[in-house]
Amino acid sequence: MKTELISTVFLSEKRKSTLLMLMDGPATIDEIKNSINGTTSAIMAQIKILLEQGLIEQKNDEYRLTHVGQIILKKIKPLIEALNVVEGNKDFWASRDLGAVPDPLLDRIGDLGDVLIHEPDLNHLFEPPRELLVSLKQTKNVCTFYSYFCPTCPNNYAELAKKEVNYNLILTRPVYERLRDEYTEQYNAIMESPTSHLYVCEEDIVKPGAISVTDNLLLLSFFNKKGFFDHKKIISFEDSAREWGQDFFLHYRGLAEQVK
Repeated sequence: MKTELISTVFLSEKRKSTLLMLMDGPATIDEIKNSINGTTSAIMAQIKILLEQGLIEQKNDEYRLTHVGQIILKKIKPLIEALNVVEGNKDFWASRDLGAVPDPLLDRIGDLGDVLIHEPDLNHLFEPPRELLVSLKQTKNVCTFYSYFCPTCPNNYAELAKKEVNYNLILTRPVYERLRDEYTEQYNAIMESPTSHLYVCEEDIVKPGAISVTDNLLLLSFFNKKGFFDHKKIISFEDSAREWGQDFFLHYRGLAEQVK
């Protein structure tokens, strides 16, 4: 029975997609068909299997999860979401050092949802991705962590401060000291802004390359397993990813000291 249920969920994309859809509530066959892009006959064949396995039930014209289906899907959904994140970019994840991510957030890695991997060409290695720059012009809230120095970032920091965006910035101490000593005008703009908050964390903590969370975007970068920063970044526009990123940022804010 255990093997049957696992096979029922995982050996058909249509069955898996139907079950995930029904987690949000009952649906008619037409709603299911429109959601997972299949013919009525193909979907009905999978619906029949789900009914036989006791994972769904039919009431009038709608299908819904049974209590057993709800129990199983609540356990399986995080695994499915994690597999979707990792399988789409296996080489990237296999090469990343994820030691900076707390275990509870690793358990929620599926929250990242649909991600794109940003890999700049040689002419744009030290520039933030265009998606982030566009988002920074529109957002009212930003949380950023940097453990490396980005030459274009001080001007971005200062612009956010002058616009009085609700801005929280964490820097490792070497990055902070370079900002303070070499970019005095931008540093002063941050410190004088009533809505900007600057924090410093020590260099010896295990850390990612960068975290940026805006009102509509999450950007992440990690060092590779050799300890190098290779400029590859993750970008996601999903709400669940932004919530994940906020929690990741708050983890590091708890390890940092505010500059006053």
